Amino acid sequence: MRSWLLAPADKEKALTQASTAGAHVVVVDLSRAAPEERKQQTRLAARDFLMSHREQLVAARKFARWVRVGPMVGMEWRQDLAAALEGGPEGIVLAECHGPEQVKELAAALYEIEGRVGLKTGSTRIVPEVGGSAASALRLHHFADELHARVSGLLWDSAALARSLGARRMRGPGGLWTDALAHVRAQVLLAAHARGLDALEAPFRNLREPEGMKRAAQAAAADGFSGMLAISDTQVADINTAFRPSQEEIAEARELVGLFALNPDAERIAFRGRYVGQAELAKAKALTG
Repeated sequence: MRSWLLAPADKEKALTQASTAGAHVVVVDLSRAAPEERKQQTRLAARDFLMSHREQLVAARKFARWVRVGPMVGMEWRQDLAAALEGGPEGIVLAECHGPEQVKELAAALYEIEGRVGLKTGSTRIVPEVGGSAASALRLHHFADELHARVSGLLWDSAALARSLGARRMRGPGGLWTDALAHVRAQVLLAAHARGLDALEAPFRNLREPEGMKRAAQAAAADGFSGMLAISDTQVADINTAFRPSQEEIAEARELVGLFALNPDAERIAFRGRYVGQAELAKAKALTG
């Protein structure tokens, strides 16, 4: 899943546009702060959107439906989660995640709510949004050491990190990430690959620079990220194009899958001058599936 489109749950127009944007994943954002009365309306809007697109997912696989909740302060995130799961989303993006212990807390809440609303136990996946503060950035190595089975990817939070540092910019000359942000980005990429997870690039936030957006998406794909967040439906096509596998990559993946099919009991196999294992096979299957 290459393009992840973040759509505010309190903006009906954004949700409508998201459903036809061509994104592989639509992430309904419930994490935005609001007065309680408005928050209740937003939860209902998110639930209704998820439910209205539930059948199309089964029938045509147009896009996966995820929800962003958090941060895990007070009880609001639990109320957001309960409303969201009534719509049966495929996964939850946990905003401002400070460590694996918060993932475990979210997973425990998911088990409880899944049973209550009739979802299959363990069916809801998790993508934590990590590295949003200096303290959490310094603990990123824990995501490579201990991780809940529900976690399918890692996403880093460039905007939150910049705010926590008091940074006046996120990118420097040529659109490159500033040093501190680039350091966190690299750690997230390494941790994700160490655990065989999706690595998701932070969104490009300047909607007035479409060429900068294209370069950012191309750089993320070239650096080894598996997908990227979009904050507008206008960014989706560029992300899909940047992360689309080449014909050479698809051919290589098919060759690898074929070799393992001929050697079904092999854990590792010689392939194009190197040894590859089950992790590479899983990536090849995802590429050709």
